[in-house]
Amino acid sequence: MPPGNTHAKAPAKVVEKVTVEACIAIAQRVQQARLVSGDEAGSDTAALIAEAMRRELLKGQQEGAVV
Repeated sequence: MPPGNTHAKAPAKVVEKVTVEACIAIAQRVQQARLVSGDEAGSDTAALIAEAMRRELLKGQQEGAVV
Protein backbone atom coordinates (compact mmCIF):
# COMPACT_ATOMS: atom_id res chain seq x y z
CA MET A 1 0.00 0.00 0.00
CA PRO A 2 1.18 3.52 -0.65
CA PRO A 3 2.07 5.61 2.41
CA GLY A 4 -1.00 7.15 4.00
CA ASN A 5 -3.41 4.65 2.47
CA THR A 6 -5.09 2.84 5.32
CA HIS A 7 -7.62 0.91 3.26
CA ALA A 8 -6.70 -2.00 1.03
CA LYS A 9 -8.45 -2.00 -2.31
CA ALA A 10 -10.53 -5.01 -3.25
CA PRO A 11 -9.34 -6.71 -6.42
CA ALA A 12 -11.25 -5.77 -9.55
CA LYS A 13 -13.65 -8.44 -10.71
CA VAL A 14 -14.27 -6.99 -14.15
CA VAL A 15 -12.47 -8.66 -17.06
CA GLU A 16 -12.51 -7.97 -20.74
CA LYS A 17 -14.33 -10.48 -22.92
CA VAL A 18 -11.44 -10.57 -25.41
CA THR A 19 -9.06 -11.62 -22.62
CA VAL A 20 -11.27 -14.54 -21.63
CA GLU A 21 -11.79 -15.51 -25.27
CA ALA A 22 -8.01 -15.49 -25.81
CA CYS A 23 -7.53 -17.78 -22.80
CA ILE A 24 -10.19 -20.15 -24.13
CA ALA A 25 -8.48 -20.22 -27.54
CA ILE A 26 -5.14 -21.01 -25.91
CA ALA A 27 -6.66 -23.84 -23.87
CA GLN A 28 -8.26 -25.25 -27.03
CA ARG A 29 -4.93 -25.16 -28.88
CA VAL A 30 -3.20 -26.87 -25.96
CA GLN A 31 -5.94 -29.49 -25.98
CA GLN A 32 -5.48 -30.12 -29.71
CA ALA A 33 -1.68 -30.27 -29.44
CA ARG A 34 -1.81 -32.73 -26.57
CA LEU A 35 -4.34 -34.88 -28.41
CA VAL A 36 -2.12 -34.97 -31.51
CA SER A 37 0.91 -35.88 -29.39
CA GLY A 38 -0.97 -38.75 -27.78
CA ASP A 39 -1.32 -37.16 -24.34
CA GLU A 40 -4.97 -37.99 -23.72
CA ALA A 41 -4.91 -37.01 -20.04
CA GLY A 42 -3.40 -33.61 -20.87
CA SER A 43 -5.88 -33.18 -23.70
CA ASP A 44 -8.81 -33.96 -21.42
CA THR A 45 -7.52 -31.54 -18.80
CA ALA A 46 -7.08 -28.72 -21.33
CA ALA A 47 -10.60 -29.37 -22.64
CA LEU A 48 -11.97 -29.14 -19.09
CA ILE A 49 -10.12 -25.86 -18.55
CA ALA A 50 -11.54 -24.39 -21.77
CA GLU A 51 -15.04 -25.48 -20.78
CA ALA A 52 -14.68 -23.99 -17.29
CA MET A 53 -13.57 -20.70 -18.85
CA ARG A 54 -16.57 -20.73 -21.18
CA ARG A 55 -18.91 -21.24 -18.21
CA GLU A 56 -17.23 -18.45 -16.25
CA LEU A 57 -17.48 -16.14 -19.29
CA LEU A 58 -21.21 -16.81 -19.56
CA LYS A 59 -21.67 -16.35 -15.81
CA GLY A 60 -19.67 -13.11 -15.88
CA GLN A 61 -21.71 -11.79 -18.79
CA GLN A 62 -24.92 -12.53 -16.91
CA GLU A 63 -23.61 -10.77 -13.80
CA GLY A 64 -22.21 -7.82 -15.74
CA ALA A 65 -18.62 -8.56 -14.69
CA VAL A 66 -17.39 -9.04 -18.26
CA VAL A 67 -17.04 -6.03 -20.52
